[in-house]
Amino acid sequence: MSEEVKLSKLERQLKLYEILLPYAIAEVSAICQVFPYNTRLLQRDLADLRDAGLVAVKYSRKGKGYVKTGIPDFKEDTPPRRKIYLKKLNRLGRLLSELSNGDVPLYQKKENQEDGESQEYVTAKDCYNELFPGLSERTRQRDFEILRKLGHQIFYDSVDHCFSYNERDFCLGWVDAPKKIDNNYLDGVW
Repeated sequence: MSEEVKLSKLERQLKLYEILLPYAIAEVSAICQVFPYNTRLLQRDLADLRDAGLVAVKYSRKGKGYVKTGIPDFKEDTPPRRKIYLKKLNRLGRLLSELSNGDVPLYQKKENQEDGESQEYVTAKDCYNELFPGLSERTRQRDFEILRKLGHQIFYDSVDHCFSYNERDFCLGWVDAPKKIDNNYLDGVW
């Protein structure tokens, strides 16, 4: 008998964001394959993603799914407690789509220094600090822990003395939906 993994609200919404991000249209059947959604819960999660400034979608009957309409502004006029939650959702969503790591192994750094090439290497930690200046080290650790819980490999490499991650685990980036949804688009010839 398989055990069901319980996702928190935040984790469920981040998984939904991962599904929406790389596709111009996300079919409801594909979303429901990842985790069972009822219509009301799905709409609430999509509203939270919109209010957090991550993604806005509209339902397309013809496409049988959600079409991205753009990146909305963060909803500033929300109650303080909800605003804290939306900021965290925004921060983690941005990490999923914007985290970069230009670091190289320690031996390559030493070889480059010996060759006279002094170069700045960006680690996952450096990227986090660039994206979210002023946040504490503890907040970064918690955010990385949530990403690990979602199945992403982000870790401290004790040999190379840097934070690294498996780039294949993270979203490839934003795909724009076409202005008009027609049969050509749905057939994949747009």
